[in-house]
Amino acid sequence: MDLASRGHDVQYSACTLLLGTALTAVTTWLVLQGVIPLATTLPGAGRLSFEVTTYVLLFDAYFYGLHRLLHTPSLFRVVHAVHHRSTAPSIFTALAFHPLEALLILGFVPVAMWLLPIHLLSLAVVSVFLSGSILLAHTAHDPFPRWWGGTPLLRAYVTPRVHHVHHARRDCNYSATFSLFDRLFGTLQSDDARRARGGAAAG
Repeated sequence: MDLASRGHDVQYSACTLLLGTALTAVTTWLVLQGVIPLATTLPGAGRLSFEVTTYVLLFDAYFYGLHRLLHTPSLFRVVHAVHHRSTAPSIFTALAFHPLEALLILGFVPVAMWLLPIHLLSLAVVSVFLSGSILLAHTAHDPFPRWWGGTPLLRAYVTPRVHHVHHARRDCNYSATFSLFDRLFGTLQSDDARRARGGAAAG
């Protein structure tokens, strides 16, 4: 990544962090006012698993739909192009969003909390998992071995290798953490297939 692209990504990432801090403060105030419910008693393992799984799947569905929408020409030019300035994403790209896109992504959690009450511990697990997955997907190096992709359960996870193809092509791999919705709607594209096509074209 060149210095100009890195500076661009750092600037927009800082804006996203500020918006996230402000939204967290507002959400906390709404919880304290009783507008948004938040249970603080320790949930059982079953309830914890159910809430974490439900929130992650709902976020993936929401993010997939939003992401596809943001790739329509008009919205891409005005909003999502900010995130796609770099075709080789790095950790600096992970939070580099247009303010509108940042609010649409960050706003999922407080809205979901209001519609579908959750325990504090479940919310913490969801927040760490989603944030960590998005950051990991934009790292320059994939920490997972190649055999990871051959394991049915593990290959469903969106690795940096999978998300890199999205930044390179822009017409596939729209999912956030798991490839479920890319598989359902036929938009999953592997890095191996992309390289094979490139080799065939070169030949």
